[in-house]
Amino acid sequence: MDEQIKRLQTVTDRLEAVARQLGTNSSQTSGPSIGDDESANNISRLPVIQDYEALINDAVKPFLATSQKIGGDLSKMSEHVSLLFQAQQQFIRQAVQSKKPNDHQLVDAVKPQSSEIEAITAFTNKNRKSPLFNHLSAISEGIPALGWILVSPTPGPHIKDMSDAAQFYSNRVLKEFKEKDPTHAEWVKLWAKVLNDLYSYVRKYHTTGLAWASQGKRDFSTVSTPTIKPVTATAGGPPPPAPPPPPPPMALNLNTNTEADNSRNELMSSINSLGQGVTARLKKVPDELKTHKNPQLRQQAGNQLADNDKPAVPPRGKKPTTTSTEATTTKGTPKLALEGNKWIVEHQTNQSNLRVTQTEMKHCVYIYRCTNCTITIEGKVNSIVLDQCTKVGVQFTSVVSLIEFVNCKSMKAQVIEQVPTIQIEKTDGCHVYLSPTSLDTEFITSKSSEMSINIPTSDGEYREYPIAEQFKTCIQGGKRLVTTPNESAGV
Repeated sequence: MDEQIKRLQTVTDRLEAVARQLGTNSSQTSGPSIGDDESANNISRLPVIQDYEALINDAVKPFLATSQKIGGDLSKMSEHVSLLFQAQQQFIRQAVQSKKPNDHQLVDAVKPQSSEIEAITAFTNKNRKSPLFNHLSAISEGIPALGWILVSPTPGPHIKDMSDAAQFYSNRVLKEFKEKDPTHAEWVKLWAKVLNDLYSYVRKYHTTGLAWASQGKRDFSTVSTPTIKPVTATAGGPPPPAPPPPPPPMALNLNTNTEADNSRNELMSSINSLGQGVTARLKKVPDELKTHKNPQLRQQAGNQLADNDKPAVPPRGKKPTTTSTEATTTKGTPKLALEGNKWIVEHQTNQSNLRVTQTEMKHCVYIYRCTNCTITIEGKVNSIVLDQCTKVGVQFTSVVSLIEFVNCKSMKAQVIEQVPTIQIEKTDGCHVYLSPTSLDTEFITSKSSEMSINIPTSDGEYREYPIAEQFKTCIQGGKRLVTTPNESAGV
C-alpha cells in the first residue's frame, strides 16, 4: 500500500511539472505583444534613433515645406525625398538590432531606398525643360548621399562629396532667383542643412560604416519595425489671424464744398463785372521783344539757362544715358564671409585688396555685384562664379571645376596654376591671363564680346589671342551645318 502511494505521488509530481511547463509556454505565447511593445519603446529611446528623428523634424520637414511652397515640379520631387527618408529611418531601426545580412538579402533590404533614388534621378532627366531644373538637379546630385549606408569605412566623406556636387546647381538657383524671390534662397539653405545635418549624424554614430548589431544580434529578416509616420512637410505654425475690419467711412464735410462753391462764384462775378474793360490795363508787347520774331532773344535765353545750371530738356525720343558702372552698381551691404562651404563676396566697391584666404577644395566662391575691385583667391577651391560685376580683376591659384562670368563688364582674370574650364556668358569685355600649366583650359562662350586669351611666352611676356565673336555657317551637302569664325571679323 505504501509503495502504491509513493508511485501515485511520483506520477502527481510529474503531472504538476508538465502543467507548469505548459503554463510557461502558454504565457510566452500569449504575451509577446507586451514584450515587443517594450522592446520597440526601448529602441525608440536610443540616441541613434532619436537623433535621426531630430534630423527629419529639424531639417527635412522644413525643406519639404518650402519645396511645397514653391510648387511646380519641385512639389512632386519632394514626395520622393519624403519616402526616401522614411525608408532609411526604418532601415536603421532594423540594422542596429540585427547582424549584417548577406549581399543578396542586403540588396533586397535597401531596395525601397535605391528605388526612390533612381526615381529622383529619372524625374530630373525627364524634366530638363522645367523652369525649376536647377532645383531638381541640386536634389538629384545631392540625394546619393543617402547611400552612405552601403559605404565603408568612410561614409562621412561620401556625403561631403555629394554635397559638393549639389553646390554647383544650388549656386545657379541663387544666381537666378536671388533678386526675384527670397524663398528660393531659403530653399537652398535648407537643402544644404539637410546634407550637413546628415553628415554630422553619420560622423557621430556610424563613423566607419553603418552600426550593425549595436543593439542586438538577431537575423535581419526576423526584426520587425513599427509603422513610422510619413515624413511630411511641417505646417509652419497656426494660420495668421483674420485681418481687422475696414475703418468706418469718413463723413463728408459738406460745409467745405459749399464754401468752395461760394468762392468760385464770387470770383466769376468779379470778373464778369469788369465787362469788356477787363483787358484795358494790359500793355502791348512790341515786336522787338517777341522771341518768336527775334532769334537773338532765343539764343540769349538759352545762354541764361546754361549759366544758371538749369537742366536742359533732352531731345524728344531719346532717353538720358547712364554709365555702365551706374547701371550695374546697386545699393547693398558689402560682405565677405564664409557661409557653410561657400565664400560670399558681394556689393564691394573700389576695393583693391580683397583677399579670400583659408580656402579648402570643397569651397565655392560667389562674387556678386562688385565694382572696380581686385580680388585674390588663395588655395584650391571647387568653383568661382562672378555675377553682375563691373571692372573686377580676380587672381586665383587653382580651381577644381570652373570659373564662370555671367552678366559682367570689363573683367580680368589671372590663373596662377590650373583651371579646367572658363565659361563666359552675356559678358562684355573679359581678358584671361593663363599660366604655363593651364594651357589646356577649355573656354565656353555665349552672347559675349571683347574676349581675349593671354598666353605666356618664353620671355615672360604675354601674347594676346582674341576669341571669335562673329561666325559663318554653311550648309554642307544639304544635310549638315558647318560653322567657322568669320575671317572678316579680324579673327
